[in-house]
Amino acid sequence: MDTYNLPAPDSRGIIRILPKDLSEENRKRISKFGTFMFMYDLIQDHWVRPRIHKASPIRHREFMQKVITPLRENAVLDIACGTGGAIPLFDTSIDYTGLDLSYAMLSQAIKKAENKGFRRHTFIEGNAEKLIFPGESFDFILIDTSLHMIPRYRDCIGEASRTLKKDGQLFCSCPTVGINRKFDDLWAKIAPKRNLNALKESDLQAVCSQSGLTYDCIGTNGGVLYFRSYKTNTT
Repeated sequence: MDTYNLPAPDSRGIIRILPKDLSEENRKRISKFGTFMFMYDLIQDHWVRPRIHKASPIRHREFMQKVITPLRENAVLDIACGTGGAIPLFDTSIDYTGLDLSYAMLSQAIKKAENKGFRRHTFIEGNAEKLIFPGESFDFILIDTSLHMIPRYRDCIGEASRTLKKDGQLFCSCPTVGINRKFDDLWAKIAPKRNLNALKESDLQAVCSQSGLTYDCIGTNGGVLYFRSYKTNTT
């Protein structure tokens, strides 16, 4: 990824470009995730996926590995990367960029990247709803189990499409209502209280179409749906 006009990273290696006009919903997210960053990976695998999403952590990893591990020497953007849970799955030859609202989460992700030994890595404290990258910057964009937490999720997908190269791929895993009854019943209680999106597959299909992307569901795992997209306009 070309760093064209990005500011220099701070002492921890994080570029701080979080906008001042960030929504109140996003500010609450930052506060929430910063309080348990050290336990985030364990909470995801041992509580969130099996208990809330009704999904198998092992099957989730299998979906991720199938798409991610073949990538070589690609410019990759990991949107809402959190603590960098997907980092171990990538090949060291990629040019990795992780973006998240939470500085605390990024401080954990950067440790994973340093241990991984990427050819190049960049970490940005920024907003997924308005990316600062020029068009067609990335070969591969990942949105892993986070779209339901992004208030303006349509803007996020639109920005992913804009910054995706013409021959690039968007891969997303997303808790989705309508594919698992146990998840649906629980999500109906949780989502309104926590300001989480209750997305249907038709919502995902629609936003991809509106953003000039194809839509291909490659599987489900409890209440989590996995899809990939490519740009429909390649001219």
